[in-house]
Amino acid sequence: MDESLIREQFCHAVRQLWTRGMIVGADGLVSCEVHRRRYLVTPIGRRRIDLNPSDLICVDIGGENVHGGEGVPLRLWQPHRDVYQSHSDPGDTMLGASALIEPANVLALLSKQNGADRLDLGNGQTIPVIDTDNDGVVRDALSQSTEAVLRGEGLFIAAADLSTMLNRIERIDLMAAVKLAAGG
Repeated sequence: MDESLIREQFCHAVRQLWTRGMIVGADGLVSCEVHRRRYLVTPIGRRRIDLNPSDLICVDIGGENVHGGEGVPLRLWQPHRDVYQSHSDPGDTMLGASALIEPANVLALLSKQNGADRLDLGNGQTIPVIDTDNDGVVRDALSQSTEAVLRGEGLFIAAADLSTMLNRIERIDLMAAVKLAAGG
């Protein structure tokens, strides 16, 4: 696929996340694979609603800007890198998009389920809740699941493409809203 088209789709997806309140201001980090082991990411410090395709930065698997300039701090890039690396085997579902965001319903439900190691969305649906102070634990969890709540960071999700990722985020946020409405 043409990189300029991917950049347009990426900005559209980020605006959808912002419009739905999943991203606030310049928070969150969204990424998608543009070429093998090259990823477009939201730039640090830029309001997500105002992004243009030329604002996106292209990083390698280490989070370094491939065109020079500022890359992504490892602390922010680490979960993205971990999930792309752990699901890159030919037998696995190839992942092409990931996001670390702060959907209000998910965070509110997490606060009601204080201290839980899994976020209970109801109907048997749960998402692991991971303490981010141990990179090994985060890496292990993301090798088993493409969805996790990173305590103190937000919801992390990875999917095959941007559209699938957006659908899964919306589903999780809706399930959290329903669970909250039912008393959490």
